[in-house]
Amino acid sequence: MTEQFYIIDLQDVREGDLARVGRKALHLGLMMRVGFPVPRGFVIPTDACEEAIRSSGEQIELDEPLRAAIIAAYRARGFQRVAVRSSATLEDLRHASFAGIYTTRINVASDAELIQAVVECIRSLQAPPTALYRQQVGLEENGCGPGMAVVVQEMVDAEVSGVIYTLNPVTFSRDECVINSVFGLGEPLVSGRVPGDTFRVNREGRVLEARIGEHGTTLTPAQLRDLVDAGKALEAFFGRPQDIEFAIAGRQKHILQTRPISAMSDSLERKAVRYRQTEIERLRRRIAGLRRKGTLTCGEAVYSDGNIAEILPTPTPMSFGIFTAIFSDEGGIQLGRRRLGYTLGDETSEGLFELICGHPYFNLELDAKTFQVDFPLDITAYLNRVKAEPHLAHYPELGLYQQELTLDEAVRRFGPDEGRKYHDRFLEFLSGMMRWGEASYTQFSDAIEPGLQRYLARERSVALTDLSSEEIVVKVWGYLDHLKQYTAVHFVIAARLGFFFTERVKRQLQVWFGPEADGLIEKLLHGLERSKIGQEGIDLARLAQQEMLREEFLATYGHLAPNELEIAMPRMADDPQSLDRLLRKAAAATHHPAAESLQQVERRERAEAEVRSRMARLGASRLDIQTLFAELTYAQRYLPLRESIKFYLAAEYAFMRRALIVLSQQLDLEPEEIFYLFPGELSELLGDLKSAREKMRVRREEREIALLFSKRKWMPRVIFESSLEEIGRPPRLEASQEFEAVPVSSGEAVGIVRIIDPDRLDALSNGNGCHAHDVIVVPAVSLGMFPHIMGAAGLVMETGGILAHGACLARESGVPAVILENASLLLPDRSRVRIDGSSGKVSLLTCPVSPGGS
Repeated sequence: MTEQFYIIDLQDVREGDLARVGRKALHLGLMMRVGFPVPRGFVIPTDACEEAIRSSGEQIELDEPLRAAIIAAYRARGFQRVAVRSSATLEDLRHASFAGIYTTRINVASDAELIQAVVECIRSLQAPPTALYRQQVGLEENGCGPGMAVVVQEMVDAEVSGVIYTLNPVTFSRDECVINSVFGLGEPLVSGRVPGDTFRVNREGRVLEARIGEHGTTLTPAQLRDLVDAGKALEAFFGRPQDIEFAIAGRQKHILQTRPISAMSDSLERKAVRYRQTEIERLRRRIAGLRRKGTLTCGEAVYSDGNIAEILPTPTPMSFGIFTAIFSDEGGIQLGRRRLGYTLGDETSEGLFELICGHPYFNLELDAKTFQVDFPLDITAYLNRVKAEPHLAHYPELGLYQQELTLDEAVRRFGPDEGRKYHDRFLEFLSGMMRWGEASYTQFSDAIEPGLQRYLARERSVALTDLSSEEIVVKVWGYLDHLKQYTAVHFVIAARLGFFFTERVKRQLQVWFGPEADGLIEKLLHGLERSKIGQEGIDLARLAQQEMLREEFLATYGHLAPNELEIAMPRMADDPQSLDRLLRKAAAATHHPAAESLQQVERRERAEAEVRSRMARLGASRLDIQTLFAELTYAQRYLPLRESIKFYLAAEYAFMRRALIVLSQQLDLEPEEIFYLFPGELSELLGDLKSAREKMRVRREEREIALLFSKRKWMPRVIFESSLEEIGRPPRLEASQEFEAVPVSSGEAVGIVRIIDPDRLDALSNGNGCHAHDVIVVPAVSLGMFPHIMGAAGLVMETGGILAHGACLARESGVPAVILENASLLLPDRSRVRIDGSSGKVSLLTCPVSPGGS
C-alpha cells in the first residue's frame, strides 16, 4: 500500500478529521495551519491502527506495507529523533483529559524503535488502566471502542520545557496564568518526578509569585510574557482555557500539545469552592439560630463526626433524613435513654445531627445533654477539653462525658447538702442501670426479638407493586414510625448499656492496672456470644459446605449491604451474584470461623482469670472483683446484642429501600434519583414533580462535591465554631514511618495495605474481595462488610473506637485492628505494613517481608 493511503502529514490535517487522526493530532494540525509553532510530523490514521488490532488481536503486529509506509515517512522527512504519541478520538476532552493514560515514547532514533513505539501506542488503547479510566469518567463506548491514531513528531532539542495553564488551576481565577518549567525535556515535570519552577502571572505576563528551583530560574521575564501571549492566543483559538505543553530551543518556542482544562477542574471544583463557602455561612446561621432558641448555651459550638461518620459516611439526603428521623427528633435516642433513667430535655431533638458539606456530624453540646442524669453536667468543661484534645470528641461517651459521681466529687462540686442529694440520685440511677442490665437481655430474647421477627415476616409479604404511589408514601412513613418508636429505641438501649458498662469496667481496670487497662479491656471483649452478624460468617461457611440452603441464607442475610444504612446502596438480595463471590472466597479461605470462635472464647477466659488473679494479688476485695465482673458481664452481653438489633434495623431499611424503588418506578424517575430527597419531601414529589426534580438535581451535584471532599480528606474530624474555615481544606499531616493508633482488636498482622475507597464500598462485592495478606484500610466497617474482612490479615479504620461496629466485628472474627485517623493518606496503597492491635502501633515496612509474615 502507498504512503498516501496510510500517512497524513500534520500540515494536511483539516477540521472534520477527528475520526481519522484523533484529537491530539487534530489540535496539532489545526494549530500548524494557522501559524502556531508546532514541530513537524505525520499521523498514522485510525483505520490503519484499527486494521492492526483486527488482524493481530492483543499482540498488535503491523503488516509489512504499513511498516514500510511508516519508515518511509520517517526517513523522507529527515528526522533524527522523534516523539511518538497516541492520538485517540477520546482524549483531551473538557471533562476527561486522558492525561498520562495513553502511551508516549520520546527520543526514538531508529526504524526498529519507531515501529516498536507505534505498536505500544496502539496497544495502550486496550490496556486495563485505559478501560478503567473510560469507565470512571463515564465514556463507555457500548462495545464500539474509541478510535486510535498515532502521531510522530520531530523531537525538539529543548533547553527549557514546561506547561502553561491559562487559568489558575488552584483558584480557577481567569485573571491569572500558571507556568511550570524545567531545564531540558519536560517529561520529568509532567510525570511528577520533579517540581520545576512555578510562575503565577497575570494576563500581561507580570509575575505575581515565583517559586524557583535549586538550579536558578528557567525563564526570563520576556519569555514569560511570550508564553502568556501564546497561551491567550490558543485559548482564544479553541474557545476555552487550555493546558499547553511547550519547549524552548534557542530563541524559538514550540507548542507540543494543548488540551482543554478538564471540566472536573473548571466546573466541579469551581462549584466546590462556592459550595464550601455557602455551607460555612449556613452553619454560622444555624449555630446563631440554635443560640437564639436557647438550644445551645455552653459556649463555642463543636461538631464531631465520631461514630456517625463510621456508620453513615457521605450519605444521600434520604439516608441522612431517615437516620435523623428515627434517632433524633424525639426518636430512639430520646425515648431509649429516658427509659434507662436519663433526664435529657426536649432541646436535644433539634440540631443534634448536622449535615455539613455532605458529611454527617453531631453537635457535642447537644450530644452531651442526651447523657444528662439527675445532676448538673459541666458541659462547658467538656467543650474546653475537646478544644485542647480534639480526639476526645470521637467517642465522647468513653472518657469525656461524666458517667460517675463519687460522694467526694459531688460534695466538692455542689457542697455538702446538694452534693449528697446528687450522689444519692446517681446511686439510684446506677441501680436502675444494673436492673436494666440484668433484665433487658432476657426481655429481648423472650419478647422483643420474636416481635421483630413477626413484624418482618408480615411486611415481607406485602406486595408493594399493588399499592398506589400515595399508599407507598404512607407505607414508608409507617416503616419510619416503627423504626423510631420501636427498633431504634431497643438499639439505643442495648448500645447504651454496652457502652456504659464497658466504660465503668475500663475505669476500674485503670484503678488497678493503670495504662494496661486499654489492652486488658480489649482482651475481655473478645470471644463474646456471636451477634447475628457474627453468625453470618459461620453460615457462609456452612453454605459453602452445602450444609445450608442458598435460599435460607439469602432469606436471613439478603438485606445486608457493604453500608446498610446508605439506603441507595443495593442489598445482597438485589445482586445474587455477590453471594457467589462470597462463596468462592469462603471456599478458598484457610480459616475456620467456628474453630476460631472457640479459640477466642478460650483466650478471653484466660484473660478473665488473669485479671481476677492479679486483682487479688494487688489487694482487691472479693466485692471489688465481683462488682467488676458483674459489670463486665453486662458489657459482654450488650455489645453483641447491639449488633444483632442493628441486623434487624437493617432489614427494615431494606423494606424502605424496596418501597422507594417501587415509588421511583411508578413516577418514572431516574435510577437512584429519589434518594436525593429527604423523607419529608416524598409528598411534595407526588404534588410537584418538577420542583422535586430540581431539588434532586442540585443535591446530586452537591453530593459529588461531598464525595470529592471525602476522597481528599478535606473534612476535619472535629469542627470548632471559631475555625469554620478549616472546612474543606487539606488536613495537616506529620511525616512518619510509625504511627500511634487506637488498639481495638488484639494481635499482630503484617501484610500489604489495601485501601478501600469510601465511595466504592460496593466494589467489595464485585469480585474484588479481601485476601489473607491484605491489611484493609477503610473509613469504617459496616455489617455487610463482615464476610469480606474476616479473612484479611488486619484492619485499619479511620473512624471509631473500641466500641465501634467495626471493632466489635474485628474481635468476633479475630482480625487484628486499630483506628488511625487519615490512614488512607498516611499508608500508601500496596505498601507493606505491620499493625499491632494490642499496642496500637502501626509501622510502614521497607524491608521485603512476606505477606502474612511477622
